[in-house]
Amino acid sequence: MALVLFLMTYILFLRALLLMKERRYRDFSMLWSPILLNGKGNKQDRPPRINYADRFSFLILWNTLREGKDGDVKIRDWMNSVAIETGIDRVAIRLLKKRSIRKKLLAVVTLGQLRDKSQWEILYQMALSDHALLSLAAAQALARIDREAAVPIIVPLIVRRMDWPAAKVASILGGIGPDLVAKPLADAIMEAPAEEMQRLIPYLETCHDAIALPVVHRILNDPPHDKVIGPCLYVIGKFRDKNDLKLVRQYLTHPRWHVRAHAAACLGRIGTKEDEAKLAALLADPEWWVRYRAAQAIVDLSFSSLERIRQLKEYRHDRYARDILEQVIVEKRLIRQ
Repeated sequence: MALVLFLMTYILFLRALLLMKERRYRDFSMLWSPILLNGKGNKQDRPPRINYADRFSFLILWNTLREGKDGDVKIRDWMNSVAIETGIDRVAIRLLKKRSIRKKLLAVVTLGQLRDKSQWEILYQMALSDHALLSLAAAQALARIDREAAVPIIVPLIVRRMDWPAAKVASILGGIGPDLVAKPLADAIMEAPAEEMQRLIPYLETCHDAIALPVVHRILNDPPHDKVIGPCLYVIGKFRDKNDLKLVRQYLTHPRWHVRAHAAACLGRIGTKEDEAKLAALLADPEWWVRYRAAQAIVDLSFSSLERIRQLKEYRHDRYARDILEQVIVEKRLIRQ
């Protein structure tokens, strides 16, 4: 009974402590958010002093607000000047040497947002670390600080690091920009084995089509490994180049079902009126995913309409084809709502 009573008291204490911290952060945010976001400050507008206990709260709030203001130069510069004025940049540099991963991550993101090049070597070593989240954050910080200098570091890391989330990697490449990243990325893809190439090809969507599409064409003309055909078709669909129609159509009858599914999805983006019949034939495919992608592609065709899809459904004698068309009709209706 005493032990149960102690545990209940301890849980209540932790709950009260959490509520107190949340209330403190909320009050802190209400004070500092208008200051950080006004974008009208100047050197004479000295910000309030930050208590030692509030330095982490400021770092979290500053990074949260700063993340969404990268395109607003005026507010971005003002927020950076406030961070320097309050000494938070020096706090972030000290946090880099802490053992806590949480504190290191907060420091890395802050220095990246500040474009602080003084800690470049430390950030570079962190980008090479085995910790996936820390290395990814350090790579993004390097890209923000100096895009051109970061490319020779980040592209080889992208090839090696299978534990980095693809969406985050694409975001970093997009932030660097196609002018800097296209050529190194294309070269890395062409030198990679099929297993790595499969993962890397979709990143070509962050490049210019003048570089991305020739790379895809070279891969598909090799002849390609089955694993890389789907990603190549994905990239072709992203750039919507109708000159690739003949190339895409030949994969509609590929023996591997995932290739047929990718080809159908690609035709939904670049297909013409004559491709409707080819996609309709896939509605009777033995694989559900192929039927589904074909039905979606028919919906995505530029000239498609709900009335036309209903007509196709009525003309189909195959039960599976009718079912999958009915499904996409319902989905399209829900999206419109």
